[in-house]
Amino acid sequence: MKNLKLFLLLTILCTSCSSSKFLTSGVNSNEITEMLKIEPFSYIYYIEKGNQEIFNDSLSYIAENLISETMEMLSYKLRLSSDKVDLTDANDLETLSDELDFLISSAVNSKNVRDIPITPFLESILTDNSQRFGLIIVQNGFSRTKGNYGGQLAKAIGMGIVTGVLTGVSFYQTPVKANSTLYALIVDNQNKNIAFFNKSILQGSEPVVRENIIKQINKVFEKYLWGK
Repeated sequence: MKNLKLFLLLTILCTSCSSSKFLTSGVNSNEITEMLKIEPFSYIYYIEKGNQEIFNDSLSYIAENLISETMEMLSYKLRLSSDKVDLTDANDLETLSDELDFLISSAVNSKNVRDIPITPFLESILTDNSQRFGLIIVQNGFSRTKGNYGGQLAKAIGMGIVTGVLTGVSFYQTPVKANSTLYALIVDNQNKNIAFFNKSILQGSEPVVRENIIKQINKVFEKYLWGK
């Protein structure tokens, strides 16, 4: 079973996040002629009545397949090799999850990804496949039941009305119906570090929708792999 602590960590990190400029180690995108596609990870929660976040295996699995299919669809633009890595061993999946936990949390809090070392398991994957570069995409997000969203919206408006009565100034914060946050990493087995890192945050967008995933993947690589 994939490690869920990654989602919990990234949720905390993203509370103060906005759209960001991509980070590179200084590797020019022209140097990246081929990348190994490494299995994507997705952690999708469903917020039900009572405002309880519940991890949803089915939605996460669907999202992972959508990301994988989108990467294949964009394989030419993404410069993906014909080889790909699909891990089935539970220990390997947990090891990779732990390493991505480290790499993404380090990149989010760094201004220089050149100093973030490639992790051992990822290094071994690239070495075994005779590839310098590897591409990993990780997504986390949530959706709400209709009853939950409507209830939270009514609650927010109600609080705004009460505040206005008491203070003369009425305001309320609209709850976010859904969220999709996508992280993209290119790891470099020659320089032993992260070559590229970026993220895309879509507030109010459902995470298990192909069009949203395509939009986010196009956005994170804009002005690096394409669109210069």
